[in-house]
Amino acid sequence: MQKHYAPNLKILSHVENLCNDKAKILELGPGQTPFSKATHFCGWDQGSQKIDEHKHAVCDFSTQSLPYADKEFDFIYCRHVLEDLYNPFLLVEEMSRVGKAGYIETPSPAAELCKNIDSGDTDVPWRGYHHHNFLVWVYEHKLCFARKFPIVEYAFKLEEEKLVDYLEKTPYAWNTYMLWKDTIPYKHFQHDVDFIITITYGEFLIKTVLQQSLISNDNFYKNIK
Repeated sequence: MQKHYAPNLKILSHVENLCNDKAKILELGPGQTPFSKATHFCGWDQGSQKIDEHKHAVCDFSTQSLPYADKEFDFIYCRHVLEDLYNPFLLVEEMSRVGKAGYIETPSPAAELCKNIDSGDTDVPWRGYHHHNFLVWVYEHKLCFARKFPIVEYAFKLEEEKLVDYLEKTPYAWNTYMLWKDTIPYKHFQHDVDFIITITYGEFLIKTVLQQSLISNDNFYKNIK
């Protein structure tokens, strides 16, 4: 399977075009390739990139507030960060506080629920990425979260070939995408409220998480320029 870890160029170009050259832009968790339009960066450490230390703040996103003033940034770029955190909700609220608008990207539930997704050339038997804590998707303009419980290896039952075939034919389906303005509406789906882990978790993953995310991803990709 060809693996699509890098930013989708069509989507990246669209996001870059939304950013004014004079805007103050924050990237959260800059990776190997920092966002080209970012003027400031924030992450758990300085990272491997050569970034001016005066423009890079260190912050534990799960426990600490972002070290910035209210609505200080015109745009916030947050790619492949939220799914890693054990408490992503603090960062979501902090983005709404310090940013006027922004872009969020995470691995899609389709990728997180498929085997042989994690890095490496050999087959891997587990679903999605081994270090991720949450499934994240968008539905009806709301950022949605559900814990990726270990039981997913047994509860999720869908023909593997269909999911693999879809991801191979649809590169943009590897990720979840959201553009937001002013504030980020979100919902946390939880055990004993929205599903029972040992009884209905698998059905919830297929009929709610996967179906909603596929619709949202298709609509997002079709509507960008």
